[in-house]
Amino acid sequence: MAGIGFALRDLMRKDGLWSLIESQLHGVVAVAGPWFFTIVAMALPSLLLDPRTGEAATAEFVTLLLYVFSVSLTLSSPIAIALTRHVSDCLYQKREAEIAPSFVAALAVSLATVVPVAWAADTWLDLPGEWVPHALTAYALVTTNWIAAPMLSTVRQFRLLTAAFGVGTLVFYAMIAGNRHQTAAQLLVGFNVGMAATNAMVCALILHNFAGPAGPVRGLFTSALKYWELSLSGLVYGVGIWVDKWLMWTAPEHATVRGGLVAYPTYDTAVFVAYVTTVPALALFIVKAETTLAERCEALYRTIQDHGDHLRLQAARGRILEAFVASARDVGLVQMGVTLFVLLLPTVVLGAVGMPQSAVFVLRFCAMGAAFQSAVLMLTIVLHYFDSRRAVLRINVVFLSANALLSWVSVRMGEPWYGTGYFVACVVTFAFAYMQVQATFRDMLYLAFVRQNAAVMEAKVLPPLVPQCFTPTLKPGPLDQPGPAA
Repeated sequence: MAGIGFALRDLMRKDGLWSLIESQLHGVVAVAGPWFFTIVAMALPSLLLDPRTGEAATAEFVTLLLYVFSVSLTLSSPIAIALTRHVSDCLYQKREAEIAPSFVAALAVSLATVVPVAWAADTWLDLPGEWVPHALTAYALVTTNWIAAPMLSTVRQFRLLTAAFGVGTLVFYAMIAGNRHQTAAQLLVGFNVGMAATNAMVCALILHNFAGPAGPVRGLFTSALKYWELSLSGLVYGVGIWVDKWLMWTAPEHATVRGGLVAYPTYDTAVFVAYVTTVPALALFIVKAETTLAERCEALYRTIQDHGDHLRLQAARGRILEAFVASARDVGLVQMGVTLFVLLLPTVVLGAVGMPQSAVFVLRFCAMGAAFQSAVLMLTIVLHYFDSRRAVLRINVVFLSANALLSWVSVRMGEPWYGTGYFVACVVTFAFAYMQVQATFRDMLYLAFVRQNAAVMEAKVLPPLVPQCFTPTLKPGPLDQPGPAA
């Protein structure tokens, strides 16, 4: 699934500063295209609408978008991660004919899951009648974007991919700029048109890249059942991403808009800004670090297939560790620089996004937490290269549990502590994830020869982890001695 990373790395290696900038720009879109579209969509109304009449409409629109993105992401995550694994298997096994129909099937299942839940939620919340059709359309469009997001890394036409998100943003901008006195329903229409334009171009790229006779789709559902840990992990992680926001919406400082929608704009904005600070490091990881890791892992398995001896296997393992350390250093330095900027100049950031200066501490804690959360995400990607599905599931369970518990505690402790729960939860999760990666690197050859060996796993018989060097030897007793001959 790192296909676009190799294309962007080739672009980055060309001479010239623009090649470096362009590779990082396209990497940002490949990593966080949907998130960026979300943040831009939330920011444009407050920048373009008439401040005398547009403040209420902007608050209603942004709050409704938060619900759309939280519900759609949470419910579609299990399907998206199952699709990711299935597509990666199809690419490896040269079964490209199954990819396009599997993408369509995953999209259909996601829409059949999200839209009914969204309709029930809108009915329960008693949204204004003019909002409901536009809100349901937004749920469907955003769900489509989440399902397409994992496929973005397989598309090598990175310029067209960037153009797709650019076109959607420009369409939304044009629809707002044409009328500075809009209601929340009109803003939803503009958002839906822009998102529809982006989705049309992205889906066309995906289907074009995997055009041809359609193959069976049952492999997608077989993969979802076979790798159930991945689907469960996706659900747990989706809930973990949003649980701190849901809990913060119960804080005394929350705001309520028309339709019974509740949110805490200060915290929500701080978290989204913090997520933006992680994008440069994630883009560098996709373009440089993951591609190098993929090549080193491929070299290890090629050595195994060539019947390499123990020295060659240890050398291949050592090169993977070297790549991991070098990547962690490079990505960590980029993330550290961006996070330090937010920590040292928070008032500049707050002024740029229109947040109150009282949110300095919330922004700082969220920025530090997002840095650790992005590090956890990178570590889980590393674990996926060794098919450590249970380890990733454990990490996501720790993240969900810690984020829920500590965010609840911070809400109860009052406003000075807002954001600390999320930050501490990310630090705890990072420490646990790092230990999981260390254990995986330690047992790398065992995982390759046993846990990832289809012949061994299908036989359901695994060699013991501890050598049987203490097996007792039974000596024959008196009753076992042969008696005298008759």
